[in-house]
Parts: sequence; C-alpha cells; structure tokens
Amino acid sequence: MIMMNSNYFEIRDVIDMDLEGGTLIECFPSISALALITANIILESAGRRDEWNLDQVAVGDSNQIPAICVVYYSKPKFPIRIYASQEIRVALLASEVPQYPPITREIGKKIFNWSKEKGIERIVSVEGFKSDYTQSPREMPYRVYGVGTTESCRDYLREKDIPPLDHGVIKGLSAVLLNEGWYNRSEVIVILGEVRQHYPEVRTAARVIEVLNHLIPSLNIGIEPILAQAEKIEQMALSMRNQAQDAIEADIQHPVKDKTYI
Repeated sequence: MIMMNSNYFEIRDVIDMDLEGGTLIECFPSISALALITANIILESAGRRDEWNLDQVAVGDSNQIPAICVVYYSKPKFPIRIYASQEIRVALLASEVPQYPPITREIGKKIFNWSKEKGIERIVSVEGFKSDYTQSPREMPYRVYGVGTTESCRDYLREKDIPPLDHGVIKGLSAVLLNEGWYNRSEVIVILGEVRQHYPEVRTAARVIEVLNHLIPSLNIGIEPILAQAEKIEQMALSMRNQAQDAIEADIQHPVKDKTYI
C-alpha cells in the first residue's frame, strides 16, 4: 500500500466549460481579507447581471484543509471553488480558507496547470500589502501596483496606467503563480492593493475592481453599488474568513490522524 501524499491537493471539475483565451482571477486570502472581499464583489455583481453570470465549474480539496463546508444563501459549497463565465471567458477562484504554507506551492502549481488545461491565456492574482503610512487620511487614494511575468504583461499594465512594483517581495500563492508563469513563459499578473489599518478593506477592493475592469473590460462592474453595500460585503467576507480560520486553528490544536491509504 502507498500512503497518500500529506501535501496532496486536487482540483475536481464539475462542469467542462470552454475558457480558451480567457482570464482566471485568483482570489485566495492571505495577509488580509482583500482577495475574499474582491471575490464576493464579483460574485454579487454576477448575480445581478443579465448578460453574463458565473457558474461553479470546479472545486479544490486537500487532506490539509479542515473538513468544513461554507454556506451562502442556504447553499453548501466547498471552501475552495472556481467559478466561470463562458460568455466573457472569465474564471474566478474564491476561498474562505487562509493560505496554509505547507500546501501553498502545490495549490499554486495545480491552479496554474488547470488554467493551462482549460486554455486560459492569463492569470490575474489579487494580493494585499500593508500600508507603510502610520496615519492614512481616508481621502488619500488607495495605492495599487502591478507585477507581470512577461514583457507583454508589463506593457499591458503600462497601457492601463497601473504603476509597477519596482522593488519588493511577494509571498504565498501569488508568488508561486508568478514563479510558475515566469518559468513557463506564461502571462501572470499580480495586482497588489494597499491595506490600511483601521480602514475598511472594501475601499481597497473597490480600487482593485477598477483595475480589473481595465484589465478585463467585459467585467464592467459598477463601483457605486459596491460602495453602497460596502459594510454588508465586508462583514460577510470577514465573518466567513474568521469562521474558517477558527476551524483551522481547532484542527491544528486537536489534529485527527489521517489513516487514508491507496
């Protein structure tokens, strides 16, 4: 018998959808809830659209993820999900589970390979960075930077007036996707949004959505409705992330030995 790899991660397809030439938006939370809030905004917007919607096309699972199920509007869902729209050739990866270092590299590689299998042309990863301002006036614009793996990505960011990150270190899933993209000469863009202490992250998410609208014009998500529902969207995202985090911490403190064999 062969014992299952402890860092195993798989993506299970639910619907086989044609995404040739499309874009995957990766929104896996890390240092903040920015990515999860961004994903919720996109999903809320899709639910109100007539011209396109997002279907759940795949789920991610691992024996390193606590046995949890998230529920939205009475519907059970995997804690890692991929939605997609064939109309606009956009896929969205959403998760409430914070990144877990032992399997982050494996998750990144599987997401990258899944995108290639589906014919996706570009991955856009959403990541937050902590503000270096000790005091940040609400009126000060939230900073957003971009990093691209190829010259065409960097040219694209310049065309859209998204300033580049000149120097810095990117961690976690975004870093894995950037490394895989560079190594495989594939287009990966990371959008870095400024997260300020004591200020709602949904305001940064609104700036990120503006950037995504520029990068993927077919999204065309209105900013004003986001700000009108800002508190509701952020509270729901934070509540779901905190519940998932509690489940992870409980699992770490009282682990159940995995006796699964193949």
